[in-house]
Amino acid sequence: MVDELQRAITTASGLASLCIGLFAFLKSRRQPHGVIFFFISVFMTLWAIGEAMTVASSTLADKVFWTRFQGIGELLLVPSYLLLALCFPRVRSFMRERRKAAAVIAALYLPWVFSLIALYASDLIYTSYYLTDYGQGINVTRTPYFWFLTALGFAEIIISIGVFLVERARSESSRGKKGLLILALAPVPMLIANAVQNLELNRVISTPQSSIIFVSMLAYGILRYGLFVDMHSVAKHVLVNAAVMLFDIGAFLLLCLFYIYPLGLGLHPATYVLMALSAVPFLAAYRRQLSWATRSVERWLYGRDQAEGELLQELGRSIRTVGCLEELARGVTEKVRFSMALHLCAVMIKENRCYRTIGLSLDPMHALASRLRGELNNSLVVQGENGYCVEGLGGAVSGYWRKRERFYRNGFYMDRLDMGIIRLLRDGRVSEFEWKEAEEGEFLSVPLVVGKEDVGLLWIGGRSGAASFKLEELDLISTLSTQLSVSLLNSRLMQELMDKSSHLQRLVHTTCVAQEEERIRIARELHDGLAPFFLDALYRLESLESLASDSPRLASQVHELKGMAREGLSDLRRLIADLRPSSLEVLGLERTIRTYLERFAAENGLEVYLEMRGDVDRLGPLLEVTLFRVAQEALSNVSRHAHAGRVSFRLDGRDGEVEMSIEDDGVGFSEHEVRERMGLGDCLGLRGMEERAELMQGSVTFESSPGAGVKVVFRAPMSPQAERELA
Repeated sequence: MVDELQRAITTASGLASLCIGLFAFLKSRRQPHGVIFFFISVFMTLWAIGEAMTVASSTLADKVFWTRFQGIGELLLVPSYLLLALCFPRVRSFMRERRKAAAVIAALYLPWVFSLIALYASDLIYTSYYLTDYGQGINVTRTPYFWFLTALGFAEIIISIGVFLVERARSESSRGKKGLLILALAPVPMLIANAVQNLELNRVISTPQSSIIFVSMLAYGILRYGLFVDMHSVAKHVLVNAAVMLFDIGAFLLLCLFYIYPLGLGLHPATYVLMALSAVPFLAAYRRQLSWATRSVERWLYGRDQAEGELLQELGRSIRTVGCLEELARGVTEKVRFSMALHLCAVMIKENRCYRTIGLSLDPMHALASRLRGELNNSLVVQGENGYCVEGLGGAVSGYWRKRERFYRNGFYMDRLDMGIIRLLRDGRVSEFEWKEAEEGEFLSVPLVVGKEDVGLLWIGGRSGAASFKLEELDLISTLSTQLSVSLLNSRLMQELMDKSSHLQRLVHTTCVAQEEERIRIARELHDGLAPFFLDALYRLESLESLASDSPRLASQVHELKGMAREGLSDLRRLIADLRPSSLEVLGLERTIRTYLERFAAENGLEVYLEMRGDVDRLGPLLEVTLFRVAQEALSNVSRHAHAGRVSFRLDGRDGEVEMSIEDDGVGFSEHEVRERMGLGDCLGLRGMEERAELMQGSVTFESSPGAGVKVVFRAPMSPQAERELA
């Protein structure tokens, strides 16, 4: 009777261990601890099977075989448990590097693998085996090496217990503390039983039998505190499969009863064949039924999970599309509060040493919402060692939230706030609102961190019935904080980039205005200084020419000087016109361009086609100058490089946009080569046209290929931001 009970307990512990290990492996096989725990369960099963078979065997040879078989599980179990301690709940830094991890694993397993080989190949561990009338029915003569190996095993298990206890002390979560305590205490009964067995203090107790306690504690930790696996998803799958199976079995049994009684077929071979054929549709449709049942369960029982998934997708889209911090925060707080059925949700961004509330959502049915009326918007929050101080704008609102504990979940830490006091000053009266965790539910403060940069805070709290957050909800919050952190940082950087871009545009605008003013000043200096000088020189040379009529040689030189002076005066006038054609201010853009094109055609011997449509004489001064400069540069390139015979110039100002195109029939160029040269710093004229277009919030394109001419197209709004800022 005692032997049968021993075998039953030992076998049950082994099978239960294997089932739990396989279950944890299937649910967390991508994590190192899931794989390690699976091997621990396999070694435990081998040990238990060897123990049961040793008790069941009757001959000495069979008992020796199964005693050695136990060694496979017993010897490899010890280092595996220490390896689990190094990888759970977090993987140690030295275990993340392959070389170091391989060295640690080799150091852990090498003495035990050597001992396993010695167990089968030599008498290093046991010198002899003999039958007994108690316990397993076999006893051994132990060597000094056996006692050394036992001490090493005890030391490694005790180190594992110590590692789990240290992690428990570091954990801020009550659930995590309890789970790690179970892992630390689980091997203690086996250590005690092993000491009792080896010292022969009791003839019945054996280590594998006590493993039933070890397995039971691990099973409790998995089911109660979510060790290694997420029980929420497991429960959902079990529920769906059980529901479908029960429905199919019930329908099949009803169908069988219908064949037997209402149809009167009775229990005959033909009826059994009909029943077997009727089972085929149920088996064929099982997967489709499972899919339909899963959708139904997710819709009716886990609808919140679906809403949470949609929330994460919405946040993912906001990272790419939303640029305004306040708009993003308001949308996030509303979605989070609604999807998680919260009383309060707030998003704060880090500014200097405090946090500013940029998004706040309150349950309109809650008393806090009716009292505050939005006074907490843009309030400042200062983090202290034991809590958070809140100060509203103008001092109308102040408050304090007290921290109760800090805990970790999936690598993120959160602060649990158990009490908050908010004071509101209105109409000379001070009213106070107190938030208590026991009445309002849990209140969490989640830091929003990207890398090592503190971005902000996420506050969520208040549940109907003062309910606490579930493990899966904490997982959602940690995932949500990651998404929100990146989104906030992205929006903040985008805002900073836009501010810098606007500032840069203002600087460029100021530079362009200063440049044009300098051009005007130089043109006036040239017009008022050098131009009169050339005219005076011409008058004097004409007078000198009339006096030198008696000297042909002197008259010829004076005539040559007059020609040089006229040419210099012509170049000077052209330079003044290029610097700042006064006709832009007097005649407007259209007549100025017509005049410029007539002169350009005459000087270069080209045929010029001009077309103007729309209202182009009511543009801003900076846009007029930009159009004129781009036209100058494009026509200058035609004159120097195109070898063209005809130029088409079109200017169109309609529908709030101005478009200018300049096309020639010259030799053209390779766009790819020109872009490469522009990247190397060449083709400054083309680059200058692009910069002027960017200043006007417009664009300029170059269309060309060798032998097909060049087309330059400039587009810009008629009232760009730069012009509005100038106004």
